[in-house]
Amino acid sequence: MEKVALFFDIDGTLFDGKSKSILPSTIELLDELSKKDNYDIYISSGRSYKTLGIINNYTKYFKGYNLTNGQEIIISGNKYYGQAINEKTLVKILKLSEENNHSLGIITKDDIVMNFFTPESYQNFTSYIKQNVTNLDHKAFDTSIEVIQLWLFAKGEDLKIYQKAFPELEFLCWGKYGADVLPKGASKAQGISHIQKLMHYQKVNMYAFGDGDNDVSMFDVVGTSVAMGNASFLAKEKASIITDDITDDGLYKACKKLKLI
Repeated sequence: MEKVALFFDIDGTLFDGKSKSILPSTIELLDELSKKDNYDIYISSGRSYKTLGIINNYTKYFKGYNLTNGQEIIISGNKYYGQAINEKTLVKILKLSEENNHSLGIITKDDIVMNFFTPESYQNFTSYIKQNVTNLDHKAFDTSIEVIQLWLFAKGEDLKIYQKAFPELEFLCWGKYGADVLPKGASKAQGISHIQKLMHYQKVNMYAFGDGDNDVSMFDVVGTSVAMGNASFLAKEKASIITDDITDDGLYKACKKLKLI
């Protein structure tokens, strides 16, 4: 029996931001999927391993993780990392963020560091992700440490300043506010392709579920892609099918429609 690989985004797909929970229908879904011997279930998220939060309560369901937008891959305990952000580029973007009072979340292989907090970035960690991080409070970051991703807390119009200044970086916007910042070419798709090569999945047996612009790349490398009803316009445009909102049990309904359960 051929293996089936299922890749699930976290925020807006597995995790409901309104109730700040994994919905009962989603837990039921993961339970049903995990009973299929030929199904391998993966997380595919912009979050890092250090910021999985509530997902840590459900690790028994997952074969592995495609995290930090493909920069941090974990399969059965084995870890693989993508390319680090160039040190000179890192120095420049830290300087620019300081000058413009924009928080940067600095994701290394071992830690999450904030250059400093603003009210917006502080709220993100205390009420949404609920993750303790190292706060440098404007002190210098040791740029010799490899950084695999940044979180830029800035409004849309300010993001354009960074996009223009750093063409060597990829900016995956969260919506109207903030972005994941990666080396050019890094993406969830790159991570999934790496997993596919390691695990020898056939594209036709690969499924991806998501709701954001950063999910679009992974939609291109799987056989079937599902956009949530609460997904971005671009995600809906690129997906094979569109399901209901997360709050209307859209994930469970999609898997039922696809006859995965």
